[in-house]
Amino acid sequence: MIPQSNEIRFETTTKCNYCCLPCPREKLTRKIETTPLPKFKKILDKVLDETQQYDTITLSGFGEPLLDSTIEKKISYASSRGLDVLMLSNAALLTVERFKKLERLGVKSIRISFYGMTPKVYSLVHGIKNEKIFSKVKENLVKIAQIRKTAKIVLTYNVIPGVNDSETNEWINFWKDKVDLVEVWRPHNWVYGRSYRVIQNEKVNTCGRPWKTPLQIQVDGTVVMCCFDFNGNLLLGDLNTQTLEEIFSSDLFKKILYCHTTGKFEGSNLICENCDQRNKIKSDIMIYNSKFDINERIGKVSTTYKDLY
Repeated sequence: MIPQSNEIRFETTTKCNYCCLPCPREKLTRKIETTPLPKFKKILDKVLDETQQYDTITLSGFGEPLLDSTIEKKISYASSRGLDVLMLSNAALLTVERFKKLERLGVKSIRISFYGMTPKVYSLVHGIKNEKIFSKVKENLVKIAQIRKTAKIVLTYNVIPGVNDSETNEWINFWKDKVDLVEVWRPHNWVYGRSYRVIQNEKVNTCGRPWKTPLQIQVDGTVVMCCFDFNGNLLLGDLNTQTLEEIFSSDLFKKILYCHTTGKFEGSNLICENCDQRNKIKSDIMIYNSKFDINERIGKVSTTYKDLY
C-alpha cells in the first residue's frame, strides 16, 4: 500500500549554512552530501513511471536546498515531468534575482523559516555569527514579496521560550500583510532530537502518516516513513534498487501500519511510540495563522495543506 499522497519530498542535500535552535543538526549521523543530478533524475523517473499519483515535489529535508549547486537544473527537470515544485529554505541565499529565476523555472511556493525581528535574536535562533545576515534576508524578502508573480511566499516562525518569544507579535504584524501566508508554531520535538513539547500520557493511535504521508526520499535515494525521522531510523527501503511497491510491502512498513492501527507501540522499538505527533491534546502546537483556522491547520501537512487525518 503506497500512502495516498500527491506529494514527493526530495532531500537534495544534507548541507546547511544555519544551525537553528529548533533543529537537532548536531545529532545528525547521516552523511553530509548532495544528490547528483543524474541520480535525482533517475529516481524521479522511476517513481513517476511506477505511479501517477504524484503531481507535486517539495525540495526539503535536513539541508538547505539553495546550497545544492544543481538545484535549478533539478527544478527545471521536475517541472518538465509535470510536477509543481515547492521549496523549503532559510532564504539566506535567496536574492531577488535568484527568486526571479526560480519562479521562471516553475517554483510554485517557497516556505521560509525566519525566526526573529532583530539581528541579535535572529542570529541566536538560527545559530549564525554574522548579524548582518538578518538585514540582508529581511530586505530581500520584502522586495521578493513585492515583485512575486506566480510563486507564493510562506513565512514561518518557531517560538523559542526566553529567546524570541518577545518578538512574536512584532513579527506577525510586520509580515502578515506582506506575504501569502504566515504561521507561528511552537517547535516540535524531532522525536529524540529535541524536547520542546511534553509527551502526553493520553495519545491517539496514529498521526495519520502511514496512510497519507508524502513520499519521503532522502539524499541517497532511500525512503523513510516520516519527515521527523532525521536519522533514518524508520528506513523503509531504497529507490536505487527497489520499486515503491516493494518498499511499501516491507515488514517494517507492515509493522508501522499495525502499530498505528491498534495503538499498540510498547516493545515495538518504533520511534513513533514516544513521538509528540501522537499527543491527543494539540492546543499547544500553533499560535497564529494568517489564513487557516488553527484547529484545521494542525491536521494538515505543512507543504500542500492536504489532510493527514
